[in-house]
Amino acid sequence: MSASLNAVIRKTLQATDSIPKVIIQGWVVKEHRKGKLSFLHVTDGSTNDTLQVVLPRKVCRNVGIGSAIEVIGEWKPSGGKQQAMELFAHECEVLTVDSGQPIHGTFENIRTKLHLRPKHSGFATLLRLRSQVNQLTHQFFTGNDYVYVDTPLISSNDCEGAGEAFEVNAPGDDDFFGDGKKFLTVSGQLHLEALTSGLPRVYTVGTAFRAERSLSRQHMAEFKMLEAERAFIRDLDDLCDEVESYVKYVATSLHDVRGDVEGLAEFVDSGAQKDALALSLTSSKRFPRLSFTEAVDLVQSKGEKVVGGALNKGQELLLAELCQSPVFIVEFPASSKPFYMKTEGDKALCFDLVAPLVGELAGGSLRETDADKMRSKQDITALNWYYELRQRGLPPTGGFGLGFDRFIQCLFGIPNIKDVAPFPRWYKHCQC
Repeated sequence: MSASLNAVIRKTLQATDSIPKVIIQGWVVKEHRKGKLSFLHVTDGSTNDTLQVVLPRKVCRNVGIGSAIEVIGEWKPSGGKQQAMELFAHECEVLTVDSGQPIHGTFENIRTKLHLRPKHSGFATLLRLRSQVNQLTHQFFTGNDYVYVDTPLISSNDCEGAGEAFEVNAPGDDDFFGDGKKFLTVSGQLHLEALTSGLPRVYTVGTAFRAERSLSRQHMAEFKMLEAERAFIRDLDDLCDEVESYVKYVATSLHDVRGDVEGLAEFVDSGAQKDALALSLTSSKRFPRLSFTEAVDLVQSKGEKVVGGALNKGQELLLAELCQSPVFIVEFPASSKPFYMKTEGDKALCFDLVAPLVGELAGGSLRETDADKMRSKQDITALNWYYELRQRGLPPTGGFGLGFDRFIQCLFGIPNIKDVAPFPRWYKHCQC
């Protein structure tokens, strides 16, 4: 071990040998005094654990809770029983003080102060876990020969055709981009399809927007979507396998950060955590796959009534509960699905993946290869470029979108989607 160390607290705590000079920076979360010494518990957000600083009062007398400090001292065995090692301070500089109250309480309680949430230990833990899921996502897709790409945030089309897109306008110029209305994207799917004309496997983790006038725990107006597209794919089962492999890869890899996962326990409803646990416990068996007809029959056998070509949120959650795992629903009625999905008779070759706690987690399909058939369903001038791809050597393609924020909910048992994004935006709410 080096004779000096300037590292995040997580790495400092891993050092089991004495180090003559250690420098740490962080925030004081707890203090108690004994004689001429102050004992500070310091965090820097790199771990759930705090580092104990033994501070002679002659070095620094006034260090308040929440203060940002820099300490230089000796890392050595602790004289107490609560920790093996501690930092004996030779120098301590108070960089700034915190004039407010400590940030404590449940995720719901701290939602009104978005800019202060990172000071909450549970929320800081969640952000570290979200970062880990991001890293695992890139590891999975690059390891499976996908190329990461960026798709535009401004688009000429409402991909889902649901009229929920935000319209983009420039001040004083209604025709800024020319050629019709422009929107904030609801999906990068169509652009990913175009990219597969030269890159057979592409993916992105992008921002999407939906103008949903909802205050529910399940919706945000701005959210993250993992979207992937593959060329030369003809079998819907292969696409489902890809999604399942990704979900299981992330869920099982999180065992490496089990300490952070367990650190969320005091902030998360135990029932929600049980639902989240169901996701990782199924990693050794295949997710069930039901046709839409089979799914309808199953929920109706439990007294539910299905209206139209879709299940509601409660019915999705019921399916996940009955299957005790995430479950794929495949082969929806073609009449209820968008124009770009490939069909076989009266069925669309598509799937929804429903999961505990969140309901629909992902959706995907094989894509229609016949431009004329597409136009017969939805002939829009702004999509001529998309139709033309079918006449320029685009092979059979398939892809999916997975709600990244919902995935975080599902993995860690967070009931409200607004508690997994650093700065959530939803109907009538856009702080900071």
